[in-house]
Amino acid sequence: MFYRMRIYESVRENLPLFHDFFLTHLLPVQLRHGARLIGRWETDDGRVVAVWEYDDRAAYERIETAVRSDPESRKAQQLRAQLPLLITAQEETFMTATVPGIQLSADL
Repeated sequence: MFYRMRIYESVRENLPLFHDFFLTHLLPVQLRHGARLIGRWETDDGRVVAVWEYDDRAAYERIETAVRSDPESRKAQQLRAQLPLLITAQEETFMTATVPGIQLSADL
């Protein structure tokens, strides 16, 4: 499996708006094109961390191309331009699994 982790430096007072914007406008487009959200967390210092899973890098690139060309993505970016500042920086890291074949369970 192939993973993408994004870490956002948020504007703390706008965190609720950032979360709502993601859930309402960004997540549905990602899911529609096959991205799998592993989790999205808010840290104690106001950062937001999101981890996405893909079958491999080719699947990631195919999905990202589809997401970028989706009309709903364009609408979301137009809306975001009208919102107050949500983030000040972001970092993106790609990862591959080092323990193959293990399925994580909610029971753990």
